[in-house]
Amino acid sequence: MRSQHEPQVFSAAIKNLIMQGDILCETSNNYLITKTSLIPDLSWDNLRIPEISIYGMSLIGFPHLRKETYDNWIFINSQPSFLTPLMTNSQVNLISKEDLKKLENRTDHLWSTIYTLTRPGFSQDFLQALIQITGYCAAIPCSYGNLLYLESTGEQWQVKSSYGLYNQ
Repeated sequence: MRSQHEPQVFSAAIKNLIMQGDILCETSNNYLITKTSLIPDLSWDNLRIPEISIYGMSLIGFPHLRKETYDNWIFINSQPSFLTPLMTNSQVNLISKEDLKKLENRTDHLWSTIYTLTRPGFSQDFLQALIQITGYCAAIPCSYGNLLYLESTGEQWQVKSSYGLYNQ
């Protein structure tokens, strides 16, 4: 069942945050960001916040996130995975880690945004998903990370909310 939903979640995440022609590492990111400067512990309990204000900033979490979805996201990302067979979205250019390192040193790609995705975690009924996306460029220390909470309408996956992990 995972195999039919995973490409749809990747596609929804890519459509939400990645521009046409951007670069995506073909290996999943198994580094899960579970701490930020504002919230030192991004556990399931802390992600389920409806809305809080910290230092004058309004943070909206994922109030409907089920523990099973979060636990599945943690479990499935214990090791990196090869994403190419799971990708159906032609919006991005998939690239190997080896080619990525070469690309970072080329002056014609210094301003390209390079993305990584985790594999999505799913609820048992495949109505919820949680995925992490990170992006950076080699030219300057611009980078960011987001957790995306998605829900299935039965026919497609939609990003319902995004939680900013960091932004530089």
